Amino acid sequence: MNEQHISNQLEREMAIVTPEHVQLRFQTAGLGSRAAAQLIDTGLLLLVNLTVFLIVGIVIFGNEPLFFQETENYALAIILIVLFLLNFGYFFFWEYFRAGQTPGKRWMKIRVIQENGQSLTFLSAVIRNLFRIIDSMPTGYMLGSLVSFFHPRDKRIGDLVAGTIVVVESGSARGKASGKWSRKLEKWRENAPVVFLNERQKQAITREDWNLLDTFVQRIPGLSETKRIELALQIVRRICTRLDWPQRQAAEDHAVGFLLQVHEQLEHEWKIGR
Repeated sequence: MNEQHISNQLEREMAIVTPEHVQLRFQTAGLGSRAAAQLIDTGLLLLVNLTVFLIVGIVIFGNEPLFFQETENYALAIILIVLFLLNFGYFFFWEYFRAGQTPGKRWMKIRVIQENGQSLTFLSAVIRNLFRIIDSMPTGYMLGSLVSFFHPRDKRIGDLVAGTIVVVESGSARGKASGKWSRKLEKWRENAPVVFLNERQKQAITREDWNLLDTFVQRIPGLSETKRIELALQIVRRICTRLDWPQRQAAEDHAVGFLLQVHEQLEHEWKIGR
């Protein structure tokens, strides 16, 4: 019984139905991978904080004692503000602008998304990271860890309030098979007719379209062949309608490759945000 409980804690799956009525399956990230990601990010932040202290210390202590006495309170206030912005901004910036991944999460192959399977919104990223203050109480993210451990979807308090969830990257558990999937994706892409989007077509893609496309591409290695084809056809039909694509049949015949090419052309624009 204990072994089964541990197994369930480590590998929990959930199904999400997107606003486009497409069902996607995710494996939620357990406490271990989230703690490891947090440790990596904390180490990076520690280096940044030490650098700030050193720079400010050199600037202040390098001046005359009288100057230091007159500016001590102002300098302390500035340091506290800068440190807060750095520590809050670090997680917010990476999670919102880098598709739900801080350097630690990227290393551990986990990602923050919304409960509906879409990418983080500005508001959800802000709320989630403001609640880190509560999750970290009384020390070392103890409260957040306890809530996450007992929650059926491994959520901490910030996730509950912001409506977010941390999931395992598709294919991350495959390890050595990643090379095989890279070759498959490249083969599908090459076999599909060449896709070139003009500026009008790029502008026709909405954020909902991009979120659906990006989620599908990320989940390809974790989908069965039948499900992959089924989902690809649904998304291709939606994208072709949006683009007013003239070669719909060719796109449907090479659905995955077509979507990979479209994703590749749109990725830079949408990753930096519109």
